[in-house]
Amino acid sequence: MIARDPGRAEGLKLRLTSLGADVLVAPVTATAPGDEAVLDAAVADLAEFDWVAVASVNAVNALRGATQRLGVSLGSAGPRWAAVGHTTASALAELGVTACVPSEDHSAIGLVSAMTPLVTPGSRILLPQGDLAAPTLADGLRAAGFDVTTVTVYRTVPAAIDADIAQAWASDAIDAAVVAAPSAARQMAEQLDAQKPVLIVAIGTSTAAAARECGFQQVVVADDSTDESLTAAICKVLADNLKP
Repeated sequence: MIARDPGRAEGLKLRLTSLGADVLVAPVTATAPGDEAVLDAAVADLAEFDWVAVASVNAVNALRGATQRLGVSLGSAGPRWAAVGHTTASALAELGVTACVPSEDHSAIGLVSAMTPLVTPGSRILLPQGDLAAPTLADGLRAAGFDVTTVTVYRTVPAAIDADIAQAWASDAIDAAVVAAPSAARQMAEQLDAQKPVLIVAIGTSTAAAARECGFQQVVVADDSTDESLTAAICKVLADNLKP
């Protein structure tokens, strides 16, 4: 089971299907707009920032909406860009932005650690994020010496799991589930039985921690958020845990 929006899950689904897996796509959250007026103002003033740090594809999508509303290009704005993970960096590249991925630890903590040596007096950094974002990134960057401006660019809302998929979970027909965000882990725990012996493949350490806090017993973290890395993690965890 892939607990993501169908559009975001398609590439991973195709890879797993080609390997013989029966893949169910079950989004447990949906994305709603954030404060578009504040975001548009920040994008219009991007030249005033030294850095933009982006932690998710959802934030990139919100930035795309702002560029379309304003008729501007992010690539010519001036600040340096940092992304949490190669998937987010690839999404920014589609907007003409070259973002560094300054850490092998693709998490907020990893980004803070990597960017701390890069801060200079008065460095301003824009942090577009969701309404459920943990304060780890913003607080860590402030502690490092950055002047941080946060903008809530999207909101996360619950989405009901299809009854057939919920039944498959209840009847132990699902072997593994991919979870992409802490909010998704919490929604899964609200709608499904976390005590079922389903192997959870989490994107990032924060998602893994949330899954464990929700009661999921077997949780592993993929090396990266790319479809290739997720496929490798799923194959490994299933090979290690499923009986012949």
